[in-house]
Amino acid sequence: MTNIKTYDIARYLYKKRIPVLPRIFSRLTRVLYSCEIPYTADIHTSVKFAHKGLGVVIGHDTSIGKNTKILQNVTIGGRNGVRANPIIGENVLIGANSSILGKVIVGDNAQIGAHALVLSDVPANETFVGIPAKSTKKL
Repeated sequence: MTNIKTYDIARYLYKKRIPVLPRIFSRLTRVLYSCEIPYTADIHTSVKFAHKGLGVVIGHDTSIGKNTKILQNVTIGGRNGVRANPIIGENVLIGANSSILGKVIVGDNAQIGAHALVLSDVPANETFVGIPAKSTKKL
């Protein structure tokens, strides 16, 4: 279960089509945890946020699969004002201060290194590091 309960409540209310309350809980998430995790993002309940999601920013249409771990100060969202957000697979580790931007697919069991800037797809079972991020197999 995620450690950001306010997101869970807001997502539940959003799915039940209850107006206004999801926005209130979304703002509460921002105040309590210093992060931006919109209730419109599809985040599996088993996703773990290190340090209660401190500094994490997630785009509105982002999808994050089960057993993913997201460390602090991570940005996952669109780029250049386009709402084309990433799809994160299952069992992914996203390192501190990394950014995954644009219509990117991160495969299952992938790892994103700290401070990485991911602008292209990450195949399953690979580790990406650097700016821009590249597979460690090719380095």
